[in-house]
Amino acid sequence: MVQTIYVKKDVPGKGIGLVAIQDIPKGTRIICEAATLTGPNNLPVEELRRCLVEQFHALSKHQQKEFLALSNIRQFKDASELYCGIYCTNALPLNEIDSSGGYLTQADRGGIFLEACRINHACDENAAANWNEDTKCLTVTASKDILKGEEIMIYYLARRNNYKARRACLLQDFNFECSCRLCSLPTKERKANDRQLDQTLLLIDFFHGRSGNNKALHPLRELHELDQMVCLYKEQGTGETVLGNIFIQAAHIAITHSDLARGTIFAQRARSAWTTIFGSDCMEIKRWGYIAKEPSKYKYYGYGKAWKTAVDEVPSDLAGQAFEDWLWKRNKLSRRGDIVDFRCSAIFPTLFGLPIPSNADYYDVNNDGLFRPKLHWCFLGEISDLARSGDSSLAVRDIGGTAITVAFHTEDGGKELLPALVRPGYTVAIINAKRYKLPAEDNDGHGRLGIHHDDELMLKVSCRTSPIL
Repeated sequence: MVQTIYVKKDVPGKGIGLVAIQDIPKGTRIICEAATLTGPNNLPVEELRRCLVEQFHALSKHQQKEFLALSNIRQFKDASELYCGIYCTNALPLNEIDSSGGYLTQADRGGIFLEACRINHACDENAAANWNEDTKCLTVTASKDILKGEEIMIYYLARRNNYKARRACLLQDFNFECSCRLCSLPTKERKANDRQLDQTLLLIDFFHGRSGNNKALHPLRELHELDQMVCLYKEQGTGETVLGNIFIQAAHIAITHSDLARGTIFAQRARSAWTTIFGSDCMEIKRWGYIAKEPSKYKYYGYGKAWKTAVDEVPSDLAGQAFEDWLWKRNKLSRRGDIVDFRCSAIFPTLFGLPIPSNADYYDVNNDGLFRPKLHWCFLGEISDLARSGDSSLAVRDIGGTAITVAFHTEDGGKELLPALVRPGYTVAIINAKRYKLPAEDNDGHGRLGIHHDDELMLKVSCRTSPIL
């Protein structure tokens, strides 16, 4: 029996929620609860209603009262529609472990838990809910330290989208607007956070879109992508629940290519992350925990031989950043102060030299047709004194003297640039600039090429003139 370390109470603007009555350290199990009602999400509505009615009548009077006290955002005409509305508003997913990679599958079942379903949402949640198919219980564990008096909160959505997408989903599915710390950030901080979230989602979509089988075809590239995911999640402080899955994928890549040293470390980190967030009895550890002790028993061990190491070949003389560089096989970066060749067209291309997605030297493409830069380049241009700069565009000339329009597709449409920086002769630098064909009406009907700019953090303006412009 888990000790009650919270109280149900009214939370202003949210209704009933769970509030800690003592300090709750990260990793503490807060709730372990069996489902009161369950429902297959793929049932036709009428069948789901009948299923819920049958289960409702089998409940005790107390359970019925508690169930009916849960919120319902749907309109209803009879009892079956009311039960269905309460279920759809409050049900938590009963996820299962994917057989191929340790990731949770999309739940096709949901459950009503009279305690856990009282937990409110936050985009920077401090707790995680996890279904255990063996015990048929849902556990809620502190994913961060929770102070006495703080509300216990979980994340309701399936994906960690940016602010605008989260807001739309929460309003549509749950009929509320989130006012958590993350959603209340000042505009500049929120945009920076959104950019990290978008980067993370792109990485996730790209990784899974390419990794269609269990034998990593591009092991180093995939390992580096997982490394990026970990770094981004740690910067955001919102990835505690998925770090274990990322580490086990890294273990899979390493062990598949005979690297038992790295594979063991990654598997140990996965086990540690899962133990902290979900508990040592979670399904993830039951399925994958053995790899941390006996990596050579993994069924894909030895598919490739290029990275071959023994378990005991972990370098003992490395620590901190140096150890992480070894673990993730990070590339050695150029030293600060190295001379940059601004005339290198591969790094500083003109408009006509800007890479396009079909250029395999610069772009990677996955099985879903999603493109992602695998190298970086920088477009340098000089703000022109011969053409007018509008609110959503900027007139520049490139290294070769070609007149170009930079079309802004950022959230603020170019207004994020300070007027003092939009001056003839100033230098514009755009990382990973994208070439596109201007609409005819923007160019006197000629459809000239320009630059499509949609990430405000990838453009900088300097009052200095570039040495090559």
